[in-house]
Amino acid sequence: MATLTYSTVSGLKREQYDQIAAVLIDKLKSTPGFVSHYAWESESGINVVEIWDSAEQHDDWFDNNVRPHLPVEVTPQKHELINAVTA
Repeated sequence: MATLTYSTVSGLKREQYDQIAAVLIDKLKSTPGFVSHYAWESESGINVVEIWDSAEQHDDWFDNNVRPHLPVEVTPQKHELINAVTA
């Protein structure tokens, strides 16, 4: 089932996010199950929302590719989607 994930990486600055993204974005786009990625900066850090075909595909990607680059421990919230509409 399609899954939305939401994470806040506390204290992460835009420059740090950009460095991590530069290493991972191309690989992310070709990872099975990946649908979309959105990130924005807030007072508390960097917020990331992603859509995946399944929570398991997200978890495999996150644990093996993202987590090693993060300066703090992050546990993404996961929500099973009941509907998704795109243009």
